[in-house]
Amino acid sequence: MAGRHIRRRLIDDAVTIGEVYDLAHVMLNLDSEPPSTWNNMGYWSSPVDSSTVSDFKLAAESLATKLSDAARLNPADSMIDVGIGCGDQSVLYSRLVSKYIGITSLQAHCDLAYTALKNRGLLANARILALDASDPLTTWPTEILNTTIVDGRVNKILALDCLYHFQPSRKKFFKFVNGALECAFEKRMQSGDGGEVCFAAEDLLVGRELNFSQWLRLRVICALARTPFKNFISIQEYMRLLEDSGFTRERGWNVQFEDISGHVFPGLTNFIETRGSGRDGIGKYLRFERFTVFGKVVRWWQEDGVVKAYIVTVQKGNGM
Repeated sequence: MAGRHIRRRLIDDAVTIGEVYDLAHVMLNLDSEPPSTWNNMGYWSSPVDSSTVSDFKLAAESLATKLSDAARLNPADSMIDVGIGCGDQSVLYSRLVSKYIGITSLQAHCDLAYTALKNRGLLANARILALDASDPLTTWPTEILNTTIVDGRVNKILALDCLYHFQPSRKKFFKFVNGALECAFEKRMQSGDGGEVCFAAEDLLVGRELNFSQWLRLRVICALARTPFKNFISIQEYMRLLEDSGFTRERGWNVQFEDISGHVFPGLTNFIETRGSGRDGIGKYLRFERFTVFGKVVRWWQEDGVVKAYIVTVQKGNGM
């Protein structure tokens, strides 16, 4: 009896946590005006302020802007954006650069993102593609690889709140990013531009040395969320992974980590708890339990410092 109960809870929780990353996130945006479909953890400027805690759209857009500011996007840039969700960040970023390619592994998200750009007249300089970014060199079409690796057109690559999902790890994606940006840097130097190239990501990393109980709990959570446990690594391990991919100081790369956990976790958990309780007048009409489980996980990350959120920037060239 107890075994069946535990197994049922694990299965239910797996579905619950997993659904956070499909179209269920639309429920987080129901009070948005105009309507939106943002799906990241948000950057909450006032995490304990009840007047702002309910504005998920504002927080999610703020995190996307935080990342674009870190990458210093500008009209001279050509960029690839991986993990685009349903296109809200694509609308934002495509207006900041000359050429934009948005990548998502989910066809449903791809269709919504394409429609979002089309409805705003942004497709002239933008493309949306349903591709797996975990191993671009193996799975992406030759045309896209030529644009990045051979022609060196893409000088900025962004990854917003998605890399810790990559199967089986970030390793092959980092190799691709390094090849693309080294090519872009060489092309720009040859043309006399010498312009900056940059990879920027908002990512989750282990925030402290874990005891056995914390290690086991995090491993179970990753299994339920269908997220590779090996992606939850320390800053030191992350740095070694970047260096192994070619991002070394000897080759001119500058890597920086900014801990933004205090602006991510408290605001997100407060928002989920407020909406889940129905205190904001919307959550009471929804089946919000799926997010409540995730909110408890994030609350644990926040309180124990087990996992932290970082802005990671890897830059080379002018303006560093």
